[in-house]
Amino acid sequence: MRYFTRTLRGRITGIRDQVCVIISRRHPGSCYPKYFLFTDLSLSPQEALNIYRLRWPVEVDNIYLKAALGLGDFRLQSFEAIQKWFQVVLLALNYLQFQQALAVVKTGKLRVLADFIRIHRQEHAINLLRSVAERVLACGEIEPVLQSFIQMDQGVT
Repeated sequence: MRYFTRTLRGRITGIRDQVCVIISRRHPGSCYPKYFLFTDLSLSPQEALNIYRLRWPVEVDNIYLKAALGLGDFRLQSFEAIQKWFQVVLLALNYLQFQQALAVVKTGKLRVLADFIRIHRQEHAINLLRSVAERVLACGEIEPVLQSFIQMDQGVT
C-alpha cells in the first residue's frame, strides 16, 4: 500500500537533540494523518517506518499482557497481593515465551504471544470437551457428568 509522507525536523522541549517527525497519510486529502517521531536523524523516512513496523508484535503482546493475562487488573490491592499477581502473570508470560521459543526452533519463524494464548485456549477447550465426552460415553448419562464439572443449584434447571 502506498502512503504519502512529509518529514519535519526540529526541537521539542525536554529533548536535548533534534527530532524528526513523519506525517503519514493514506491519500493526500486524508483527515486522519499518523505521526511518527524518532531521534535517529541518520534514518530515512522509509527506514524509520520499517523499524516502527517491527513494533507492532510488541504492542500486541503488551495488549495481551494487560487484557488476556490480567496485568492491568491489580489496582487497589495490597502491596503483597500486587507482588503475587505480578508473579502469576510473569509465570504465564514465561510459559508463553517458552512456547514461542520452541516454535522458533521448530519453524524458524517468530510468532506473536497472542498466537500462543489462542493455541493454549484452544488446547484447553479440546481437552475439556474430550474429558466430558469420554465420561459421558463411560457412564451413558449426561447429567452426572455435568454435575461433576459444574456446581449446579438444585432449584435451577
